[in-house]
Amino acid sequence: MKKYVLAVALLALVAQGSVFAQGNIDTKKYKFDMAIPEGYGFKQSQKDGFTKIEGYNAESDTKINAYAYVGAIEKSKIYDFGSKESGIAKASWDAVDTGENENGFAWWEVYEAEVGDKMMYAVVAKNAYSDVYYMFYALATPASYEKYQDQYLEWAMSCSGIE
Repeated sequence: MKKYVLAVALLALVAQGSVFAQGNIDTKKYKFDMAIPEGYGFKQSQKDGFTKIEGYNAESDTKINAYAYVGAIEKSKIYDFGSKESGIAKASWDAVDTGENENGFAWWEVYEAEVGDKMMYAVVAKNAYSDVYYMFYALATPASYEKYQDQYLEWAMSCSGIE
């Protein structure tokens, strides 16, 4: 059930255009927007050509990250980068869903993985309006997800590609 609920939350990421009043990060240069869940200290940096928006909440022991790559890039390089960042090999990712032309994304893919005490739910996507590629993921323990799933859902629903 836990996996199903978060998978639905990430699917909502590509199906909703909602913006919440939690002090959004507006990353117009990278053509996406997302709300900041309460209790997360988000910071922005650059790594391997990706803009990295990373957040961690010690109380829930949860990491929520968003990555944007401006310019052409092969999907395999996004997967490799995501594997390195999350610590979960692509071979462990299970495809949940795919879609096209929703919420500012030309295409999107949803994955889930559970390795040891880590659960990851990820979306890999391309902006519908420009040559920008994304990976969004939440990494948590099963217990943390169970307790804080409402915050994960709110965050997931707020992510969108913008012009």
